Parts: sequence; C-alpha cells; structure tokens
Amino acid sequence: MPPLGVALVAAAAATGLFGQSPYVHELLILGVVYAQFAASWDLLCGPTELDNFGHAVFIGGAAYGSAILGRQLGLEPWLSVPVAAAMAAIIGTAIGGLTLRLRGPYFSLATIAVAALAYKLTFILSRYTGGEEGLSGLRPFSHDVGTDLLLCLLLFSVSFLGMHVFMRSRWGLVLRATRHHEDAVIACGFNTAAYKVLAFTLSGFLAGIGGAMYGHTQMQANPDLLSGNLSVMIVLLATVGGRGTLIGPATGAALLILLSEGLRAFEQYRAVIFTGLLILLVYLNPDGLANSTWLKRRTWLQRLVLPRGQGEGAP
Repeated sequence: MPPLGVALVAAAAATGLFGQSPYVHELLILGVVYAQFAASWDLLCGPTELDNFGHAVFIGGAAYGSAILGRQLGLEPWLSVPVAAAMAAIIGTAIGGLTLRLRGPYFSLATIAVAALAYKLTFILSRYTGGEEGLSGLRPFSHDVGTDLLLCLLLFSVSFLGMHVFMRSRWGLVLRATRHHEDAVIACGFNTAAYKVLAFTLSGFLAGIGGAMYGHTQMQANPDLLSGNLSVMIVLLATVGGRGTLIGPATGAALLILLSEGLRAFEQYRAVIFTGLLILLVYLNPDGLANSTWLKRRTWLQRLVLPRGQGEGAP
C-alpha cells in the first residue's frame, strides 16, 4: 500500500480507537465501504478499460445474501459475509462468462441489462427481500461503532493488498495488455476471456464483501443497493480518482463520499455542488487524479500517492 494509503488507514484506525463521536465513525465507515466498491470495480475495469455499469449486482446481492443467511439460518456476520461474497463471486463468474466476450459498448449494455434484471427481482421476490422496504435489523459486526470501523478497515486493507498483488502478477499484466491490443495477446496463446472472467469473479467477490459490510454496518439491505444509480456513482468516483491505479479510485471514492455527506449542511444545493465538483474534476483531469500529468511531473508526490513500481515507466 502506498504511503498515502497507509496514512489514511492509520488516521481512520486512530479515530476508531480514540474517537468518541459515533457520527464521525459512521461517516468513516461509509467512506471505507465506498472505497471498497470503487477499488473492486477498478480491479477489472481499470486494466482492461471496460465499463461495468452493473457493479451494484454484486454489492446488493451480497448484502441481501448475508441478510437472508442471518435471518433464515441464524448465521453470525463473520460467517455470512464470506459466504455472501462467495455467492457474489459465483454470480460474477456466470455474468462474466456470458458478457466478457463482448467488446466496447456492447459489454456495458449487457451489464446494464443484468443490473436492471437484478433490481426488478428484489420486488418480484418481495417475500424474501422485503420489497421496497428491504430487510432491516441486520446484526452488526459488534455493539460498538468504533469497533465496526476497525473491522471494516481491516477487511479493506486485506482486500486492497490482495488486489494489488493480483494487478502486479502475470494475470494483471495480461489484462493490461488486452487494453492495448487484445488480438495480439490472443495470438500469443493467452485465453483473454478466461483472464477477464477470473478478474470479474474476484471483482464480484470483493464488491460482495463491501456490500455485506454496508448491510451489517447500516443494519439494512434495500433495493437502492442494486440500483443503476449506485453503479453509475461507482463508475464516476473511480474515474475521478484515476482508474487503473486502485489507490486512486479507493481514495477518491472515500474522500468524495465524505464530502458529499459534509454537504448535507447545504441540503438544498447539495446535488448541484457535488455534481458540479465532479464535472470540474473530470474536466481538469480527464484521466483521473492519480493519472494526472501534474502528479506524474512530481516524482516525490508520485512516490507518496502510488504504490511502489506503479508510477511513470511502470509496465
């Protein structure tokens, strides 16, 4: 993890250990959860430059899955969360096998269709999902919000390190190569579809962990977790942060979500201010903050922000 990421995680952990404000703890949990969402999206879409507009399928699916496992089978969160994430990974394998042979906008349209289907199923299967009201009263990780924050930070840190190892491995290299010339990679004997399906599966698993974290920390699972609005928001946050870097989408998502919550003091103009800020950031840095030319020209800042070996001149 880059120095900036370590510093942010350490600061959040110190707040969880020594802070006394439950409201601040809740805000930080929200930032960590959205960082998990954005980083898991970037695992596939960063190196390949595919646009997955159905990422909420994994998030909401795992949140509902963990909730139902807890309600119907009485499983504790420490067991229902990994099981629900594994279910999201299976869904990712199935969706990836059907859609990842498509290229360009056709893949994006396919993910939108899958997300719309999953959203409708929450109402069709209202007997199990609670319909519009969703499922409430989920068991929290603990009885202390500060402890919940520490557990979420631990899950995110382990997830991020795993994603970084994957991105720097042979599998990540092949995925990055498909972005430049997929036909050449296939000609070299690599089954690019299998590599993409693997990345989609891992992306679904890690997004599922984030969705289950959200469900148990907010103690609810509702249809909004499967909505297209959430998927589009994740794409925007990851793009503004700098896709393909992991730390960019994660940090950008966390900080922007915290800013969005802070703008509740100006509720009447909140949407206008937040949307205008996103437009400005995209206009000033089309490739994202972590990929900006300004950052690349400053080696010392690049070493602070990006993981070792991921800066200028990295493969």
